[in-house]
Amino acid sequence: MRPHDLSRPAALLLAGLCALGPSAEATAQTPPPSGGTGSGASFPPADAFTIQYWLVNEKGNFLRPLTEKYFNQFINRARCQCGQQIGVIIRLKKTMAAYSTGEQLQSFVGTQCSTAETALAGQFRRCAQFGAELVSTYQQGITTSFHPIWLANGVNPDTPSRNPGEAFTAGKCDANVTGEAGVWMCAPNMNNMGNCQADEFFVQGAQNINLPSRTGGIKYDFQPPLLKITNFTAEPGDNAVVLSWQAGSGDVNGFRILCEDAATGQPVAGLAKPFAHPYETIPNGQFYFTKDNLCPNGPFSTFNSGEDNPLGTTSDGDDSDTDGIGGTDSVGDSAGDTDGSEPNTECGNEIIEAGEECDDGDANADDAACGSDCTRSRCGDGRVQADVEECDDGNDEDGDACTNACKNAICGDGSLWVGMENCDMGAVNADGGASPCNTECQVVDCASMMNGCPECGDGVLVAPNCDDGPLNSDHATCKNDCTWNVCGDGFVFSDPPDGGIPEECDDGNDDDTDACTKECLRAVCGDGFLWAGVEQCDDGNDIDDDDCANNCREPACGDNIVQSGEECDNGVNNSATSSCSPDCKFTASPGMLNLDWRYVCSDHIPFSTKSYRIRGLENGKEYNFLLVPYDLIGNPAPVDNIVRAIPVATYDLWEQCEEDGGICGASGYCNVSDESGGGLALFTALAAFGIGGLGVANRRRNRA
Repeated sequence: MRPHDLSRPAALLLAGLCALGPSAEATAQTPPPSGGTGSGASFPPADAFTIQYWLVNEKGNFLRPLTEKYFNQFINRARCQCGQQIGVIIRLKKTMAAYSTGEQLQSFVGTQCSTAETALAGQFRRCAQFGAELVSTYQQGITTSFHPIWLANGVNPDTPSRNPGEAFTAGKCDANVTGEAGVWMCAPNMNNMGNCQADEFFVQGAQNINLPSRTGGIKYDFQPPLLKITNFTAEPGDNAVVLSWQAGSGDVNGFRILCEDAATGQPVAGLAKPFAHPYETIPNGQFYFTKDNLCPNGPFSTFNSGEDNPLGTTSDGDDSDTDGIGGTDSVGDSAGDTDGSEPNTECGNEIIEAGEECDDGDANADDAACGSDCTRSRCGDGRVQADVEECDDGNDEDGDACTNACKNAICGDGSLWVGMENCDMGAVNADGGASPCNTECQVVDCASMMNGCPECGDGVLVAPNCDDGPLNSDHATCKNDCTWNVCGDGFVFSDPPDGGIPEECDDGNDDDTDACTKECLRAVCGDGFLWAGVEQCDDGNDIDDDDCANNCREPACGDNIVQSGEECDNGVNNSATSSCSPDCKFTASPGMLNLDWRYVCSDHIPFSTKSYRIRGLENGKEYNFLLVPYDLIGNPAPVDNIVRAIPVATYDLWEQCEEDGGICGASGYCNVSDESGGGLALFTALAAFGIGGLGVANRRRNRA
């Protein structure tokens, strides 16, 4: 693991601290009590620490402290996908207080760290951990940076490390999540319990010296706008096109329009608009960001992406940039925990922790009450507990050499040992004809029996059949005819004993092409068996773009799955006016559909605006237009249809006169008595321009 980066100039460490006077100190939370060592020395309180966040460029260099706008509207999905790191400096202010410099403090980044640390099965996952450091280390100052994914996600439970540069996340950048997070700190062992407990987190994600209030987390928003924009249309004009749309109230902050030459797919020359600098432009809510625009040469840093997703969100974007190890200036662990975790997190430490059922320390063993994996020993786990179990074969089969009570099978235990016994009635076994089953677990000859031969339903086990007496059922282990219930016998085994697996169906045949497979499971898409008349194909995998889709249909344009040979497929939304045509071809260039900023041809359009005129176009040429709404933080949600228009020369006054229904008379004078009233309006307009009726008449004669 890389050590702390303490080589930065002193000015960097102190830049945000010099101006901090006594009146500007962070408001303290309840100070931690004295340490558990009995020395009387205490942990530093919250207001003894300064936490400052920094803007970091693509090379990992600290640029300047974050301002309020950066806190509120900077960390969007694209910045997460591009791995634009956030710098942080954590420093314990020099003080004369008698702090115990030998005590250990732990620092984290994330959301709800105190809850997640002690409730792994809940909604939140444990936060990424910078390290477990001595108080004296914080006096020197800790400088590090972290990927923005850690604001929104904790670590995957299976991660080998919790360090932000090495851990696997519990989610991805394309998850639709929003929130507020920051640095958390805890003082373990304040309450003499292992690990960080919820009440030991004395800095809880909101403390900083960046904001005027000295409190507040960094807001993140990976969710594009949800507001739907409708009725996006284009009206041609003279060297221009007027675009209009409708929208209700919602989470859209503004719009940009993208334009391209429909014939070439190239941006329109002369209409390009400048793009915001990725890290030097103060966020103003007037730009949208995509990873292709923000980091076209690849992400600045990456992270290890896990599969666990405790928030239950969906992933519908391209997460190909989230592979590998990322992060810069990872914090090490001067206390000796090389993985950045707390000291006591192992099975065998005599502390029952999350995920453990027991922990007897050195006494843990596979033949003890607490196993070597900190799970309680129980019958059926495959481990023989000394002085408690005679055997343990790890199954629920009661007819083999080890019973379900973890006892060695013997005649007289009431359990039929298949292949070794013909019957076993337990204590009822008797010789001399008093019982149909003798003491050697053999069926007595009917002629020597007092009460005749055994009958189905009397509970007498006669191999190889079965008999559970009144419990016999065509849906249970032993059927009404005292034969075993097996798959393929035509009887649905729906009532198995505890731990048994029921049948979903049983049609009595071994045909895998009907509604019930020969494994007695209902036929479903994806089971690898072709259900005749219902499925077109079934390849048994979850790959959606191969020769058989996940709905068990053969590939076809319009199935909403992009297959080989298709450029796109929007399903029922394929049309000549959408981004994908009925024959699954793009109706616009990939650059425009990918929201390449070179295609942007409008300034920021405020949300309240519902139309916009694009000027500087060429008459007679066809253009494509795409409307892109975006939220305050810059997440785009492009409208799903492309509109086209061909600018044309606007009619002059004479053509407009005739276009309005022939309101001009044969003499060339306007017909002011027209019922529409248009003639009077046009006459007034002509007069305003100093054009008399004679001029109009002359114009008409010239046209003739």
